[in-house]
Amino acid sequence: MKKCIFYTYAYNAEKTIARAIESVLAQTEQNWVWYLLDNASTDGTSKIIKQYASKDSRIIALRNKQNHVHEKGNSWTEIIQNYNDSDYLCFFDADDEYKPNFLTSMVRFISNDDLDVVACGHDFIDETNKNLIGIRKLDHSLILDRPEMFNAYFTAYHQFMRTVWCKLYKVSVLRKFDFSHMPSMHYGYDTLFAIENFRNASRVGILADSLHKYYVYPQSSSYQLDDTRITCDRILDDTARVFLIDKCGAISPQNHRYLQLVYYNGIIDTIDVVLHASLSDHAKLQSLCDLVTHQKTKELFEQRVIPDEELDLKLRTPINKWLLAQEKYQTLSSAEMTAQILVAIYPHLSTFIKKEALKYLLLKMPDMIPYVLRKDYNRMIERFQSWHKDHDVDEPSLTELEIVANYAVHRPDDQLLLLFMDIKKNRPLSSEQLKIDTKITNLLTKNPLLQNVSADLTGLSDAVIKNRDTQS
Repeated sequence: MKKCIFYTYAYNAEKTIARAIESVLAQTEQNWVWYLLDNASTDGTSKIIKQYASKDSRIIALRNKQNHVHEKGNSWTEIIQNYNDSDYLCFFDADDEYKPNFLTSMVRFISNDDLDVVACGHDFIDETNKNLIGIRKLDHSLILDRPEMFNAYFTAYHQFMRTVWCKLYKVSVLRKFDFSHMPSMHYGYDTLFAIENFRNASRVGILADSLHKYYVYPQSSSYQLDDTRITCDRILDDTARVFLIDKCGAISPQNHRYLQLVYYNGIIDTIDVVLHASLSDHAKLQSLCDLVTHQKTKELFEQRVIPDEELDLKLRTPINKWLLAQEKYQTLSSAEMTAQILVAIYPHLSTFIKKEALKYLLLKMPDMIPYVLRKDYNRMIERFQSWHKDHDVDEPSLTELEIVANYAVHRPDDQLLLLFMDIKKNRPLSSEQLKIDTKITNLLTKNPLLQNVSADLTGLSDAVIKNRDTQS
């Protein structure tokens, strides 16, 4: 008779492990065995496991001497060697519950439809108050057994490939598991594990019922930053795409867009984790720069996958709030990274401001950045005017931005001419690099009225007059 093998890693779970154990003991289907592994806990977890194991022979107590360092015989890969291909393995977190009819319903589904992997829905429970947050489940059960099915229903079943639990895996499928498909990462490892088994399964079923209770913790590992968190969203996206190519031969436009949305939601969570992590400001800046300048992220902006209102609310605003809260950027490298971040999340910036100007503003005029981001040209011009009154600065990239702002608000030619004359008189480097003489000449040439008053303009050089007369 087919047997279900429960397998649990438990680390310092003394507050929840009894709840988990009781939920398995309450199963209406009793043909199971449970390998309960204490991962070198420092609390009373081991004692609780041993107490239950002493009362029920189906509970097999295991223990590692070091956390995540398996003693011989303790890994699931070794345990399944003792079972038949037709038996099932079910992973179970030490702080969750399976509803009493979980095993009965899942075994019936996997047996009746000759499936290799089955998944079901689950309830999200707030651990702090035990309230129901939401339910993830399908309206109708789904069986995937052909490439066109894996392609057509990807957006429906992908959510059930996100977790390792809430599933029965036939042992025959688990024997095909290829660990070379599993890069070293903590966050997202469950998803990689599930995708690998979906890849190796010929027939997969999603049961339209919620049979698992997942308890949500504010300080769970999902909200922690580790060395691989920044790259995990890319790895998950790549893995899902390889899965579709392997199963379906190609990635449809619908599935491509769906995966972009999944990636977007992933980086939103990662950004939040980075901003609240116990890191130096420079380390946070490096992480944000790495994240938003990656090609996958840039495509979200360049291809306008996400509406601007959504991007402003969930991505740009949190990043900008943190960036602008930095009193000043004391190093060029910090300004460089910040400029890269801003250009990445605001692709329109590159159309009117160069990175050098953006870096200069960050270093010297950070209060100007909000005006630049929202293209408030009038406020930019006001700020430039007050800046130049107080500073003798000749920075061509900054001068160029000032000119762009004046053009953007459609300044009258006479005011533009005054600006150019001021630049020519007080900013020789900018004047030379930006060809201010030519701009002045062009203005005088196209506007006869300016030609008539030009001789009276203070600061108009003989060279410019001569150049104007020649062009006339």
